[in-house]
Amino acid sequence: MTEPDTNTSIAEQRRFEARQTARREAFRLARDSGAQIVKRPMYFRDKEPTVRDVEPLAGARAALDLESAAKGTARDYIRQAREAGHGWDQIGEALGLSPVRDTDQDGATADDAAYTYAAGRPDTEAPWRHRSFLWTCRSCDQHIGDRGLIQGPADDEPGHAGHCPRLAAAIAEWDAEAARWDAEWEAGQ
Repeated sequence: MTEPDTNTSIAEQRRFEARQTARREAFRLARDSGAQIVKRPMYFRDKEPTVRDVEPLAGARAALDLESAAKGTARDYIRQAREAGHGWDQIGEALGLSPVRDTDQDGATADDAAYTYAAGRPDTEAPWRHRSFLWTCRSCDQHIGDRGLIQGPADDEPGHAGHCPRLAAAIAEWDAEAARWDAEWEAGQ
């Protein structure tokens, strides 16, 4: 007998609790906005026990409002994470994003998926606009129009002050990683 994967069961429990909370809040929002209370079968058939619920269209609208608000709240926390110095890789890992599993998160890596979640999919943006995620750098107190992970921090994070220590550290880290990739590539030749 194998032991259950603790991380999987914790994640499943967290998703279950979040779904229950969302259902309760959708019910409350719909009810408080005047939705009719109805009785419906607990499962699928009319001969089963019934439960009280809100009228389904009102419940669906309240749930959609919650979804939109939750995504906005997630983006607020992502903005705070960027301002606190967390990179897209850390954000992607914390969100549990995987580009293989989360096919709606377009990107090759979890950090790409995190950026796409925060900034929106590139195919939904107007072609004349550059997709960006706005945050304020705590090191130089400037507004940053983060473009994700494309060409390195010098190009991807426009808006930093010229003397910004955070940007200088990010560029140094990017350059060190690029040198490591180059060395690995040359060793494989």
